[in-house]
Amino acid sequence: MRLALLSVLLLAVACSSDKPPRTGQPDAGGTEDSGTGGDDAGTVEDGGTEPDGGSGPDGGAEPADSGTDGDAGTGGDGGTSDAGTADGGSCEAPAAERGAELATRLNTPRRLAVDATDLYISESHTLNPQQPQPGPGQVLRLSRSGGEPTPLATGFRAPDAIAVDATSVYVLDLDGLWRVDKATGRRGDQPIDATVSNVTVGGTEVLRATLSGRDVLVVATGQRWLVRVDTDGNNRQELYAGTGAAQVRGARVVGTDVWFLVNAGTAAGNSSGLYRVPLDGSAPAERTDATILQGNSLEVTPTHFLITEGGGGTGRVLRLPRGGGTAEVLAEGLQGPWFPVELNGAVYFKEARAGSADFLRRVRACAPGTSDPVGPLGTGPGGLLVDGSTLLYTSQESGSGGTVGRVP
Repeated sequence: MRLALLSVLLLAVACSSDKPPRTGQPDAGGTEDSGTGGDDAGTVEDGGTEPDGGSGPDGGAEPADSGTDGDAGTGGDGGTSDAGTADGGSCEAPAAERGAELATRLNTPRRLAVDATDLYISESHTLNPQQPQPGPGQVLRLSRSGGEPTPLATGFRAPDAIAVDATSVYVLDLDGLWRVDKATGRRGDQPIDATVSNVTVGGTEVLRATLSGRDVLVVATGQRWLVRVDTDGNNRQELYAGTGAAQVRGARVVGTDVWFLVNAGTAAGNSSGLYRVPLDGSAPAERTDATILQGNSLEVTPTHFLITEGGGGTGRVLRLPRGGGTAEVLAEGLQGPWFPVELNGAVYFKEARAGSADFLRRVRACAPGTSDPVGPLGTGPGGLLVDGSTLLYTSQESGSGGTVGRVP
């Protein structure tokens, strides 16, 4: 009898370890969204809310930490918390968490960035590339202390990936890469780089870094280029130029290198895979893994690459050792996974689902290949980032159904 009671207690403790941790306060550092809206193999365009100009659903990054200033990403422990099956017990889904809505009644909110005082939101209003100039899109600012979001800058056509530093917000729009003054909301008459313009296909990133004492931006364009440019628009350099219909999606700056994904299809002789290139452009990009054929988004932990790929019911979340080896399948059977991030040892990601709890999911560590809804309702992908001990997300619903929220 005592042995039976002990087994029950051990099972209860093991299963309870899979519940996400309770909140702390948001991090005061500047962090961009873990990924961007993007396309994939697929059947659902930009979270299933509106058709776009690309080939699949829109994803932003920045998740977890966008790898700014040479950071290696989320800074988690590189593993996942073990829900456990002690004494042959069951592996159950963790309890749902409702989270908290920070902003409501938004129209297609896509990406997020944060600094010490505020949260910045790219609100696209539409994913149709045929937009007037000026357009209906805007960048909103929401104080960490609460209240309603207020417009910082308007007139964008379909803003997507964003980044923030001490003085400026950088916005990737249909017309190019813009710099917005945080104090006044003003932007220049022309973008600081007009060549990076097709963002409705998704998979874009804007990452901050430092090179030879200069503040620079690395842009995964969602087209076939990976671009580095100074924050004032000078010294532009193509770090990678693909061929044909190749698309550069997802990127992270890790030390002196930029890691990124190329999605060039699955046909023989394709150039798809995981790549690395020096930030200073001193050497050509090299493909380090050719097994990632339909990559959507990328995150880097101290020990692993987290990668989402594919869609249409065959999408997967993968974990690839940074030291080399075979990718582990963390979740599969997905419609359009985006923006994997790691928080307290657990892996979370967005999913291209409309109006359900399936849009924000967590890998079930005790059941490889399985994931579960975290709890909040919404439309994905939208953005996802780690901010201290909290997940910040957007629900990318059009009309007035979009929200920004946090878990826990």
